[in-house]
Amino acid sequence: MAERILAEPAAMRVFVRIEKLDIGPYALGVEIVRSRAERPVQKAGDEGMEAVHPLVVFLDNPTIHAADLSARLDALLAEGLPLILAVGLPDLPRPLTGHKPTQRRVDLLAMEQNAWTLAARDPRCVVVATRTEIDWAIKRGQSLVWAPSKLVLDAVDGPKGSEPVSLALWLAETMSASALVVHGEVAVPAGSRVPVRRA
Repeated sequence: MAERILAEPAAMRVFVRIEKLDIGPYALGVEIVRSRAERPVQKAGDEGMEAVHPLVVFLDNPTIHAADLSARLDALLAEGLPLILAVGLPDLPRPLTGHKPTQRRVDLLAMEQNAWTLAARDPRCVVVATRTEIDWAIKRGQSLVWAPSKLVLDAVDGPKGSEPVSLALWLAETMSASALVVHGEVAVPAGSRVPVRRA
């Protein structure tokens, strides 16, 4: 039952509780929780439904502005996997609030501005924000640029900070990605559940 519910685009998490009444005021039972993050995107194939494991790629600012950006995207797309591009903070000044929760939102919005900068560099880079949009693009094998605010702020057990590579790694794990490819001289957190490689 949980799998059927998670097949719906709007469902993010399912709680299933089964109870057996016992003698007296007691109940015996079990409760399970299933999350969409534990389940890769499914698409119809020749053999029925098959899991899709996209490639998540973190692009630093020099890569976004590199003259050979299109060639780099061509090489990534040649791997034959749907591509999710994640970016960091732009090299521009941004407001400093001195308050962690509001600063996190400012940082996430700055990353979204950087996502739009990347989208302007190559027409294949379409900015998306919701899990539904991401799933739709992945099922069609399209590349996309992740605007992180909505997904990160809506996640019940999501990442706590706004460090860009950590967010990209969280997204890769959430999407059951085949790998996270990191461009640039940036630190990668240890303990990933998905393979991490440097470009």
